[in-house]
Amino acid sequence: MNNDLTGAVIAFILGLAISFGNYKLSEYFLRHRPEKFPSVSMVRQFIQVAYILILFFAAGYTPWDRTFVLVGGALGVTIPMLLFTFRLLKTNKENTPENKEKEEPKDG
Repeated sequence: MNNDLTGAVIAFILGLAISFGNYKLSEYFLRHRPEKFPSVSMVRQFIQVAYILILFFAAGYTPWDRTFVLVGGALGVTIPMLLFTFRLLKTNKENTPENKEKEEPKDG
């Protein structure tokens, strides 16, 4: 099965997994340590760039064309983050001080 699309699909699925992991990491810091969230953004970018670099160098050892593997990987880490970004925005909105005050009952 030396079809180039197979390599693209595998790279896409791995990119999807990396994107989901980045989302969970961001969500954790957004909920529990929001002051550290900006530094998590750098870690996410590093993970994504490292994945693309690994694909670039490892694609030479696979039976698939490097271009297909790189495009699949790039789409895998990019497209899901569109959905995950909206989810993170919703999480951020839920964690704003105004919304937390509405949820907590006040003594009185």
